[in-house]
Amino acid sequence: MRNASQSIAVHTDRIGTGLAGLLFLTCAALSGGLAWAHIASRGAICGADRIPHCGWCYSAAGFALAGLAAFALAFGPGAALQKLGLLQIKAR
Repeated sequence: MRNASQSIAVHTDRIGTGLAGLLFLTCAALSGGLAWAHIASRGAICGADRIPHCGWCYSAAGFALAGLAAFALAFGPGAALQKLGLLQIKAR
C-alpha cells in the first residue's frame, strides 16, 4: 500500500505530464497553422511533386505525437510511470 507522499508524487507527475502534453498539442496547433500559411503562400501542398516538406510540417507532426505520448503516459495505468522509471530522479 502506498503512503500519502507517494500518492501525491504520482499525482504531481501525472499533472505535470498532462500539462506538458497540453503544451505540446498547443505547439502542434500553432505549427500547423503556420504550415497552412506556408502552403497557401507557395500555392501547393508541401511534399507534393518536387516541393519538400517545410519545417512547420515536421514540427506540427512531431509536437502532435509528443502531446499524444504525454497524454498516454499521464492518463495511462498508474504502475506504468513506476515500471518505466520515467519522471524519476535517481541518485548515483
